Amino acid sequence: MSQKFKEKIDIVNQNFKDFTNFIELENFRSYLLFTLTSQVPMDLMSQLGLGGSKEIINLPYSPEYKIYFQKINLLSAGVMIIYCKSDPISDKYLLEKDHETFKKYLNSNEMALAFRGKEKFSFPLISDCSALDNSKLTIKVDDLFHSMESFISYLQPNTVFVIDAKIKSDPDLIFTFNMMPQLPGKLKENVLKIDVYLDYEQKTRNITYIKREEDYTLKFLKDIKDISHSELYKSAYSLVSHIKSFNKLY
Repeated sequence: MSQKFKEKIDIVNQNFKDFTNFIELENFRSYLLFTLTSQVPMDLMSQLGLGGSKEIINLPYSPEYKIYFQKINLLSAGVMIIYCKSDPISDKYLLEKDHETFKKYLNSNEMALAFRGKEKFSFPLISDCSALDNSKLTIKVDDLFHSMESFISYLQPNTVFVIDAKIKSDPDLIFTFNMMPQLPGKLKENVLKIDVYLDYEQKTRNITYIKREEDYTLKFLKDIKDISHSELYKSAYSLVSHIKSFNKLY
């Protein structure tokens, strides 16, 4: 392994040294877009397509910690919680997808692309207890990409996560989780692998979407404007979810 390559791996490891199963997103809009883009399954049964209604989009809320969250079961690697801090956006259990509440967070184009039918939103009140056992995920690099085009075009991710560097000269860390089950290399070690790209140009700053054109060139968008069906067929979009913290809630 060359010294330069080792330094890149060290940068990734340094970013994840305090990772403790929790990912905090910037705000409710970011969380809502993540939920709509990934349609995160709530449990293993729904991951296998054996349960849950496709017409209900769950936005669980924990009154104990005042967060909206999604729990991702990682099979052999434990549980990961993706959340945002927020006051409740509604006191109702069910809301129609076109309710005025959501127009505060999504524009008309995002709403048109996000929904396929008669979806409704539900707001179950839940305090998740699965992460109370303090089990720690060990993050390891699976693939490190050397260009943004390679990362987006090869993986074709629906969602990418970004850790924005605090120093201008440092790279932003762009990554996706490799959700394949991992066999623990050590006793009680929960391993979760990631695919990464180190963005020294910080191209995703204040960006919400990465658009891959038909010729595999990339465009970085703050918003999705009017889009035709033919353009949607020829292009692909990746949601950019900027990480606020890895702060542990409990």
